Amino acid sequence: MFIASAPRLNAGWSACVMLFGRTSAIALFAILPSAALGQAQTTPASNPQQSVPSNAIVVTGTRPYTQNLIDRKVYNVTKDLQSGSGSAADVLKNIPSVDVDAQGSVSIRGDSNIQILIDGKPSTTMSARTRADALEQLSASSIDHIEVITTPGAQYKADGSGGIINIVMKKSHSAGASGNVHASAGTDGGFALDGTATDHAGSWSASGSIGLRRDVRWRPFSDRRTEADPSGQLTTVEQEGLFSGPRLARTIAGTVDYDATSRDRLSAHGSYTHRTGTPHLDQTNIIDDAAGVPTTEYHRYATGHEDEVDSEASASYRHQFAGNDHQFTLNLRRGESVENENRLFHSFYEIPAGLQEIDEQFPRADELQRELSAEYGGPLAKGKLLVGYDREQDDDDYLNRGIFIDPVTMVSTVDPARTNRFHYRQIVDAGYLNYDGSIGTKLAVTAGLRLESTSVATEQIDLGLQHHSSYFKAYPSAHLEYDLADRQKLRLGYSRRTVRPDPEDLNPYPVFSDPLNERRGNPDLKPEVIDSVEAAYERNSKLGSLDVTAFWRRTANEFTVITELASPTLIVTTHENLGSSTAVGVEGSAQGKLSRAVDYRLSGSVYRDEINASNLGYLRQQASVVADLKAGLDINVTKRDLLQIDSNYRGKRLTAQGYRLPFFVTDVGLRHDFPNHMVATLAVSDLFDSRKDRIFLTASTLQETIVRRNGGRRISLALSVPFGESRAAKEKSTTPAQEDNSPSE
Repeated sequence: MFIASAPRLNAGWSACVMLFGRTSAIALFAILPSAALGQAQTTPASNPQQSVPSNAIVVTGTRPYTQNLIDRKVYNVTKDLQSGSGSAADVLKNIPSVDVDAQGSVSIRGDSNIQILIDGKPSTTMSARTRADALEQLSASSIDHIEVITTPGAQYKADGSGGIINIVMKKSHSAGASGNVHASAGTDGGFALDGTATDHAGSWSASGSIGLRRDVRWRPFSDRRTEADPSGQLTTVEQEGLFSGPRLARTIAGTVDYDATSRDRLSAHGSYTHRTGTPHLDQTNIIDDAAGVPTTEYHRYATGHEDEVDSEASASYRHQFAGNDHQFTLNLRRGESVENENRLFHSFYEIPAGLQEIDEQFPRADELQRELSAEYGGPLAKGKLLVGYDREQDDDDYLNRGIFIDPVTMVSTVDPARTNRFHYRQIVDAGYLNYDGSIGTKLAVTAGLRLESTSVATEQIDLGLQHHSSYFKAYPSAHLEYDLADRQKLRLGYSRRTVRPDPEDLNPYPVFSDPLNERRGNPDLKPEVIDSVEAAYERNSKLGSLDVTAFWRRTANEFTVITELASPTLIVTTHENLGSSTAVGVEGSAQGKLSRAVDYRLSGSVYRDEINASNLGYLRQQASVVADLKAGLDINVTKRDLLQIDSNYRGKRLTAQGYRLPFFVTDVGLRHDFPNHMVATLAVSDLFDSRKDRIFLTASTLQETIVRRNGGRRISLALSVPFGESRAAKEKSTTPAQEDNSPSE
């Protein structure tokens, strides 16, 4: 059971929400006397927008868990105890508006077409192909805060219909040398060892990090489908299996800054990550005829090896002109991700008895990204004007090679149906203007326009197909923030965004998954175009803070996954463009204190999701109401011990061919602060072992039920040890368990 209260409704009364349940959630709403919940003293969030640009964050005093800015929300994830031993994916799932499904896909308000940045910059590790694995192996202990930007301004790339998640890493600003060593281990066999260090000496400063992380994948799945051939004959296919295996990630990164003069700074950054893994697959496949009699039954086993290297290098120059907010920056970046895999499959048949098959696959992906950007920012009227140019070029090479192996002679033969090569190049030239200022003393304004010219060229070498497209589009954005009396604010935001197809989704060559499943790209996919509008109300009081946002989002040419029957037993998945989709709803969040020792966090959303798939031959309009709810408690058991409980309910989701069922998850953590400033954290993720994805698909010739999981209950222990100036800084501060989690002045 969880209890969370909202800010005081009027003198002497508060709202209270109580959650009950294990694998499902029941919420009760009540109005209770404030005295029953205890009195607390908190202070409101400040308004950094009055003095700093929209892409800056100023924090004074103790940082709150949530901070609302004119164009984004900032979440201090260092207060999430899952960050002690978990991954970036573990802390993302506890953030309002954000969801992480069983396959590691991240979404905002149900939209997985988002952009993920690291320290405000794109990274090859966060491409759609690699982001799920990268987030699972990025240690949350290295993250300082996370920004959620649902209506981004013109200074950001226009990609991502759901918006942007910006992961900001920890940095030390102490003079002299400082650092931190962190270690954690879990009951699933995973562990993490990482350390950071920073040194400042005169005009030079340097920082570095090194890490070793082992994760153990455990992903059981089942797939049951009933298929009808053109004559109406029914076939039932059942698949059950387990995908598992350890992965090891080794990471090293470093940054050097040199102040050539008091106004000129040169910076260089580099990072290198090497991931290896040994995946295993154990799968059973049964095919029944219309009478329910098995016609085929076999077991499919796989072993293999994964090897991925991600490297990134960047250099920048910054010149600071006289006056505030007046500077020029020039940035160069190169990032590459190279992944090689081999998978050896053995199929042993019981029906027909004695049959064996051996095949092997060698997928390879090489994604190269180069970027040049320049930006000038200077004062204009009562604000700041940004003028920038950005050019990004992506060159990707995908090679799939498959072979058959004779089980008697062990002679291998190339399988042309599973061997193909695909080249992809995309160039985006962008220019933008963004103004950030104020009108009077109460109204803050940002307005911008981004112009992008895009060129895409693809080549399917085996089929001899080439495709080229180019287009020019404008992406406007605007934000208003009005400071009301009594610590209240109103916000209004608008932005136009786009989603370009992922490279592999354009490859028309069939990619073999297993004998019963294939996927195929669609070279005719059009980019999505999204218009988003938001209106928000924020109130801060002595009892806490409350934020309510109404939003509307319309997407043209939205991508959707379509499953089709290619033979009585083989289905093919591909991507198509929907006619359109619309989401309209309300989300809210509240945080504050129930008593001196108990803080609460509560967030949720309710929205109507409507899709028009008439262009694909389905019902003209389908609609559903989606409800999500997250609640958390921080209980200061003693001055040095903090107990944290977080629950997450995700509602039913609509798809073009069906829907996803809801689920409910609870995490628990306990932190102890030692007198010598070491911190120990014990965390239990998915306490009730209830996290799973259940998907139902319905088409004219196909009905399918899919159940997937990604891990289960996990218990972990983490230890963090500061040294140098960072330790000295802690000696002057209060212990984390004594910190006030309410918004700061």
